[in-house]
Order: sequence, then structure tokens, then C-alpha cells
Amino acid sequence: MTSLRHGFWIVLAITTALAPGFAFHPPEDGVLFRESFNLSDQETYSGNLIAVDSILTLEAGSTFEGNIILLGGSLESAGKVVGDVASIGASIHIAPESVLSGNVVCIGAAPRVDSGAKITGSINTVEGFSIPFSPATEDTPEKDEGRPDVGYEFTVVLFRVFLMAAVATLIILFLPSPADRVSRTIVEKPALSFLIGLLTMIATIALFLLLALTVCLSPISLLGSVILLVAILLGWTALGSHVGRQVCGMVRRKAHPAVMAGIGTAILTLVASAVGYVPFAGPFLILFVSSFGLGAVVLTRFGGPDYQILPKGNPPVSS
Repeated sequence: MTSLRHGFWIVLAITTALAPGFAFHPPEDGVLFRESFNLSDQETYSGNLIAVDSILTLEAGSTFEGNIILLGGSLESAGKVVGDVASIGASIHIAPESVLSGNVVCIGAAPRVDSGAKITGSINTVEGFSIPFSPATEDTPEKDEGRPDVGYEFTVVLFRVFLMAAVATLIILFLPSPADRVSRTIVEKPALSFLIGLLTMIATIALFLLLALTVCLSPISLLGSVILLVAILLGWTALGSHVGRQVCGMVRRKAHPAVMAGIGTAILTLVASAVGYVPFAGPFLILFVSSFGLGAVVLTRFGGPDYQILPKGNPPVSS
């Protein structure tokens, strides 16, 4: 319990230390969660805005004075923005009439900037990063036609399942011991793994946004994205490996650890993909499950030594 409290306060201190770097004091209505925000012609909004999986529209003639931070969702800007725009996994379109006196920083898809748009700052993008297992936010046939394209969605989910199963199989084949240590940590210390994983995600997002608004995605942030992706994949594989062992145990079948990891990861990814489409609760459930694997990766330092807590009153016995 002491180590649990120590881990909590350490990560909380890191997050708190990063927060002042934003110089961010949003008003009461400065946080949106799965909402629509529309700024009409001749309207002015003063203040910063954090939008989570929301749709932001700035019409021509509107003025937004402040920074915009997007976590998923989309931004359609044809007005004037006096500030920076930073996004993780969001779709951004800057129309020809738009004027932006700041920087545009994107982790995920690159912004679409039409000819004629005036941006006084720089545009920086780290592509290939997205919120794991979340539905796509880019323009898809679902938005164009106003109805779900079942074939398209099924193909995306099927590809995701096979890709994650293949990655898990390769990880077990080449890194069997680290993956096994992470899996054991999840089983033996689930509460601690979950707490450390959740706080790590919070601190990491805060760090990404801090770098985005200050040094504009320096090589440090790119390296951090790669490390986070590796940690998530290793943790997800460890979870899938445990699921695979349980499934093989129920059907009383023996298989190679890599095969069990591939089967378990495929099942886990399929369930996560389905849950991801549940309104409101889906992303939180995926975050809940992913935290176990990420926390175990942090505790074992990427599958290095086993994480151990010495019981109180039992000092090491010297020979």
C-alpha cells in the first residue's frame, strides 16, 4: 500500500508540474465532451477550449481568441483564430477564408489546409498515431451518406484484429520473457497496475500537449510517441496472452505461447473494437482495460525485472 501511495503521488506531482506550462485557465464552458461547438459570423469567443471527441465549427467572419486543444473529434475553421491549435487524433480542416495567428500541431492525421488560408505560425505533424481502438474521426462513407457503411466498418475491425494478433505473436516469439513478466504483474498486482497505467496515460497526454504548445513537437515528443506506442502494444499483448491461456485452459487445449497470445489478443481486440462504438461508455471502458497492461509495463520497466513489494516487518535475510 505504501508503494501504491508513493506511485500515486509521484505521477500526480509530475502532472501538476506540467499543468502551469499550459498557462491555461479555461472558463466554465471551456471543456467539451462529445458536444458540438459552433461560432457563427460576427461572433467572438475569448478563452481557451479543450474539446474531447467533439465537433468544432468556426464559420467565416467569426473570431476565436485563445488556444484550442482537441482530443479526437474534428475542427472545421473558416474564421479567425488568435492562438494555437493542438490536437491528438483529431481531424482538422482549415478553409481558404481562415486566418490563424499561431501554430498548428497535430499528433495523428495531418491537417487539411486549403489554398488561401493564412497561418502566421508553423504546422507540425506526427502522423501514424491515433487513439487506440477508437472509431475513426476522419471523413468516411458513414458521414457522407448519413448511414453506417457496415462493410467498411467490418473490414476495418477485421484488419485491426488480425494486425494486433500478428503483432502479439511476434512479440511473444521474440520477447517471451518480458511479455511473461508483464502478464504476471497484471495478474498478481492488478490494482497497482491499473492505477499506475491510468496515471501514466494522464501524465503522458499532459506532456504531449505541453510540448505541442511550447516547443512544437520537438524530436523529444516524437520519441515519446514511439515509446508510448511500444508500451501500449506490449501491455496489450500481455493482456491478450493471459486471455489466450484462459481460453485454451477452458477448452483443454495446449498450444505454443505465441499461438495463445495471438488468439487471446484477437479476442481482446475484437471485444475492444465493439465496445469502442458504445456511446459515451466505450472509450472509458477501453481506457480502463488498457491501463492494466500499460501499468504493468511501467512497473516492470518494459518487462525487465519482476516488480516486487517487500512485506512490512520482513527484512531481507542475510546469509
